[in-house]
Amino acid sequence: MFKKFTPMTNYRVKTIFPNRDAKKFYNFQIAYKTLWKALLERLSIEKDCFILISGATGSGKSSLVAKMNFQFAMEEDNTFLNNGEKMFIPEKHFIIDGDEFAYKMITEMGSSIWYDEAREGTNRQSWFDKINKAIKQRKNTNRKNFNIYWLCMPLESEFDPKLAAHLSAWLWVRRGVAEMYVPNNQRKGGTGLNINEIVKREDKWLKENPKKIICPPIIHPEYVGRIFFAKMNKEESKKYKELCKLKSAIGKLTEEEMEKFGIKKDRTEKEVIKDAIQKIKDGAIKSKAALWDELEEIKLDETKKLKLLNFYLKLEGWNTFDKLFKKPIQLEKDIW
Repeated sequence: MFKKFTPMTNYRVKTIFPNRDAKKFYNFQIAYKTLWKALLERLSIEKDCFILISGATGSGKSSLVAKMNFQFAMEEDNTFLNNGEKMFIPEKHFIIDGDEFAYKMITEMGSSIWYDEAREGTNRQSWFDKINKAIKQRKNTNRKNFNIYWLCMPLESEFDPKLAAHLSAWLWVRRGVAEMYVPNNQRKGGTGLNINEIVKREDKWLKENPKKIICPPIIHPEYVGRIFFAKMNKEESKKYKELCKLKSAIGKLTEEEMEKFGIKKDRTEKEVIKDAIQKIKDGAIKSKAALWDELEEIKLDETKKLKLLNFYLKLEGWNTFDKLFKKPIQLEKDIW
């Protein structure tokens, strides 16, 4: 019997190709002034601008945002407030604290707000929750604040997909150049910007083209061009360093501001235990079970938590946990 001949193929089946719309922007360079005018135009149609800037540490994220704010926003009148202020007031609108950024998403109007994530030390997921809450609060009240939000972070893959749906643009930064992506929602079924989908599409293209090292951005329908930029000049660098130093010293919300806007402060283990001991003093905690429940937010195993609790109890002049509440609680006599 004759065997069926199967032709050998030495090529890969490809599924990812340049996008018809994105190809128009292959050689398109976006100037600072062009980008700034586009942002102002978006504000004029009663929409906020929420921009993610991502890239490796040292790639120039802060340099790019500094150019936009120092050269344009700091010179642009705040036409929403119309009170003589500029859109970017460095001491007010440069932010290194996640709580302050969430707070100013709600309270600022007609401003350019720059969050320099590289100096953020708090839990990222906790911060995302706060930003989501701020966005929902604005949407529930149908509130447009006419702000431009610049959010810098090193890894776009860690950006919350729920937040990405609200992005006006994503700037992916390499040294001296940024690729710009915007939501592709002009067609039926369009959605917000899906960064994870862009990353997956790029990974797939690289697998289908193993001899290639760099993926052309025109495979993404969301791509609209590149921005070329230089590092900060001496004057910009000086302003930036002064702002970082200033905000490191004062860049925290007051307790009243946090309470007013429902921002929950991330307490340290020491603060949680100290507050619990104070409640024992005040008579608000009257049993071991109630005390242990009060320490629930401390994410330690029971042995370490108990050791830490006993340390601060003894420091405050109290018995250790096992000896607390031994005597029955003396109730006041019924005055009736």
